[in-house]
Amino acid sequence: MKVTTISTLALMFVCSWLGQVHAQSPNQPKIAPGPNEPDWSVVLKTRYGLDMYADLANPVETTPEAVAGLFVKAGDGPVTYAPVIALGLETTNRGGWYRVGDGPSHPLKVNTWVYTFKNTTADLENDRNLPPPLQAGSLTQFDPGDAPFGVWVSNDGLNDGGAFTQPAVVKAVNARLAKQPYKAMIYPLKDARTGKVVPNAYLIGWEYSTNDDFQDVVCEIRNVRLVK
Repeated sequence: MKVTTISTLALMFVCSWLGQVHAQSPNQPKIAPGPNEPDWSVVLKTRYGLDMYADLANPVETTPEAVAGLFVKAGDGPVTYAPVIALGLETTNRGGWYRVGDGPSHPLKVNTWVYTFKNTTADLENDRNLPPPLQAGSLTQFDPGDAPFGVWVSNDGLNDGGAFTQPAVVKAVNARLAKQPYKAMIYPLKDARTGKVVPNAYLIGWEYSTNDDFQDVVCEIRNVRLVK
């Protein structure tokens, strides 16, 4: 009986592992563990009840540049876009939204919020210092109108064009990240307590460095639909 139980559990583990591997596109950039920080897969699972690959809403199926990465407003009222976890550089972080102007190399950026802060693993374990404190004058709501738009983040310590939800824009404006321009992993936002998807809301894991741990800044965006 014990042998049967162990075999059954082993089979369940293998099937689960194979399902996760199947869910990851062969062209999907690899995720690296965070240095002395919680892994992105752990943050997704423990805080949001999400699987890193199975729930990914913007996978790389062919090339990063083919990933759309734009949103449209889903209903009346403003869009809410705000950081909820800060595990990147402690130098000043910025975020906002943009429209694509005359092609990917000309995003029309609007800065909405700023913070200078870094969370620790203990913060996430004890649910403290979350979300990161924003500087005075920061805004977490805006009205983009009816046209498609993207969102972005940057860090003042890197002196570059920042990271955008559209990999094509990253490649066009950020030489440091151009080799691997897919820098935003987008998921349907789930309420971890109920397991239910929050309507018209998404979670974004950002990478503005090059180690691809995808938790430099974690943001929530609401009242939007992802354009695919």
